[in-house]
Amino acid sequence: MIPTLNFLAPSLHPNTVTDITFPLTSSATDPIVRHLAIKHGEHAPVGLIKRISSASPIETEDQIVVADDAFRISTLRLSSPDEPAPPEVVSQHKVSSRPNDIWTGLVNVQSGHIASLTSGLLAWIPSSSDQSCPSLQTTHVPSPVLALASHSPEATSVALAGKEVDVSLWDVERTFAERPAGEEGVGSSKSGVKRKNAALEPGEIWRAKNLPNDHLSLRPPIHHLSLAFLPSSPHLLVSGTKSGSVRGYDTRQRKPVSDWRVAKEGGVGCVCPGAEHELFFSDRSNLLASLDLRTGKILYNIPSTSTAHHLVSMPPPPSAASSGSGSGSGSPGIPANLGLATISSDASLRVHSTTPPPEGDSGNWRGNGNGKKGGTYGMVGGVGVGGFICSGWGEISEDEVGESGGVAGEGRNKYEDGEDDEDEEGEEDDEEVWEGMSEVEDQGALSGDDDEEEEEESEEDEDEPPKRAKKGRK
Repeated sequence: MIPTLNFLAPSLHPNTVTDITFPLTSSATDPIVRHLAIKHGEHAPVGLIKRISSASPIETEDQIVVADDAFRISTLRLSSPDEPAPPEVVSQHKVSSRPNDIWTGLVNVQSGHIASLTSGLLAWIPSSSDQSCPSLQTTHVPSPVLALASHSPEATSVALAGKEVDVSLWDVERTFAERPAGEEGVGSSKSGVKRKNAALEPGEIWRAKNLPNDHLSLRPPIHHLSLAFLPSSPHLLVSGTKSGSVRGYDTRQRKPVSDWRVAKEGGVGCVCPGAEHELFFSDRSNLLASLDLRTGKILYNIPSTSTAHHLVSMPPPPSAASSGSGSGSGSPGIPANLGLATISSDASLRVHSTTPPPEGDSGNWRGNGNGKKGGTYGMVGGVGVGGFICSGWGEISEDEVGESGGVAGEGRNKYEDGEDDEDEEGEEDDEEVWEGMSEVEDQGALSGDDDEEEEEESEEDEDEPPKRAKKGRK
């Protein structure tokens, strides 16, 4: 059996989800890509998928929740590997939207899923097992909301941030609780009171303070583009800002605990925790790098030719998970340190090799001798630009890999076997081309001689002074 790394990603086509399998072998192997048409039945067809979230922990995953460009949230039932079948829509909800709205988050919480739009609308889709709650609840929070995050699938609160919306925590049940008719709703702060000085909104349990004024006594703008919890503690968050910094927060205090300027251009669009003391981030140009959270220094850059819009860190391999180490070499045959996957603006999903941070605060690997570590293990093009998930590690037989035509090594071997013949054919073609060019040159030279003679004659005629006409005698 060949170990695999599996993903579910959006597709460039509506009502379709892309299943991607990377066989992990010692020789280079092409990934297996399956475009799965969604069986919607009595529900509306699913549009272009923009966000995906697993409906349960990866170990027992049989459903996913997707948000599409038609502002519908659909729960899909996945088939088992033993009995492959198209994904099927189990439930579907339509969310009211405003012009120019986009999805800014879809996260898993203990009681279901929370989705957010830039207009400040939060949608709560309770889990199918929770029969005490309605099928869909919505509310509004201060907008525009540009980032949404939860600490784990068992979380009871979510964090959000945006433009002039500082990082804040919201309790799910209190945020969506019904209120008396006379009570103000969420996001309806009293006029004339600045949000930083206003009381917490209903359901809001914590709100960060902005950075202090600069040396010109000017207030720093609040503009968060991305947000993530650190897995080490539910109190630690990091955000990526429009100004190009990665900002750290501890919910046990309101002021930011760190602020590191790291982006080259356009702000920090994505943040994703990696190994211990490590954070992956990307800016709005083509910078994709690893940051040391102890020092705020960049450990290494990962080569990338496009802007990474979505980052997902990899779960530890099966053997590493069982041994309790997150940075082990994994099972035999599994390449070490596959730590990150990205979807970029060129509609490609890439799996990257990474290197854990050093034990000491050595910054950018000074004195280690190993140099900077980071690369691309594999790539699949033609996927949708949107959120995606890693569905975990798996296994596949060699026969299945061969039937799918995914073994790139065999293709290269065939190419190498016929390399001499192709080279000979190529040399013959080159000789014919050069001979043809020489014939053209000869013809051009012959015709050029005639043209030169005509030009010389015309030049001689031009050089001769014009003859004066003889005057007739009177």
